[in-house]
Amino acid sequence: MALCDAPMLVDGGLGTHLEAQGHDISGPLWSARVLRENPALIESAHVDFFAAGAQVATAASYQVTFDVLGEEAEKLLRRSVAVAREAVRVVVDKRTAHGDLLVAASIGPYGAGPGKGTDYDGAYDLRRGELQRWHARRVAILADTDADFLLAETIPNVEEAAALLELLEEQPKPFALSITGAIAADPEKLSRVIELANQSPRLGALGVNCVDPSRACAVVKQLRNGTDKPLLACPNSGEIWDHGARAWQPAPAGAMNLTDAAVELQAAGVSLLGGCCRVGPAEIRQLRSVIS
Repeated sequence: MALCDAPMLVDGGLGTHLEAQGHDISGPLWSARVLRENPALIESAHVDFFAAGAQVATAASYQVTFDVLGEEAEKLLRRSVAVAREAVRVVVDKRTAHGDLLVAASIGPYGAGPGKGTDYDGAYDLRRGELQRWHARRVAILADTDADFLLAETIPNVEEAAALLELLEEQPKPFALSITGAIAADPEKLSRVIELANQSPRLGALGVNCVDPSRACAVVKQLRNGTDKPLLACPNSGEIWDHGARAWQPAPAGAMNLTDAAVELQAAGVSLLGGCCRVGPAEIRQLRSVIS
């Protein structure tokens, strides 16, 4: 069940775009803090990405969890999709759209919530059933919005991938799964996720996000060899986050850049291509210029 008939350009890093504009995304809510306090800024950010050529807006629901927000989480989950949908309307009314425009409701990993930063190593020490129960309410709420599809993204844990695929199979919307971190770095774990994906008949795309461009290309090659599912890739800029200095450091000399990776990823059959951290509208505009 493919999400699209032709290659589509996904947006970039919503949080880092907001940060580059001077907005505070520190703390446990990240971009959801802006969604909570000034949703018009989120809408404007979506419009920026659409204006750069993106065709898919990823809603600011990634870090909206009941653990942090309590019952307010449901309101913000629904708001995240409504704001992205309004951005679609604005762009269409201005006649600046690049073909059809879609809204993806983001489902972030346990590590972005009570997992306290284990987004990439997936060191949760939780069983599949526990992860499924934790994700269930968010999935059900986002499935009841106007999102075009659900995107479980930045998933670093095989059991979490399995739990999400089971939940997503039971809801009505199209959906995609994107892995990162510990899965992307371990061929054995990646093979296990491919097996799970092949057992998920309604999965509309399988991919990788928030890894450097070279790693994204390597993961996509393994995915292509293991599945006939449509592929998704949203690399980051290749820059490295220095946790101690709390600052981004330049990509290593000679590292593959995002534009070159985009050409390779498209040639490998990626049908949903975009960016993640440190990929703003300017970089999405560059991707638009090199993909067909």
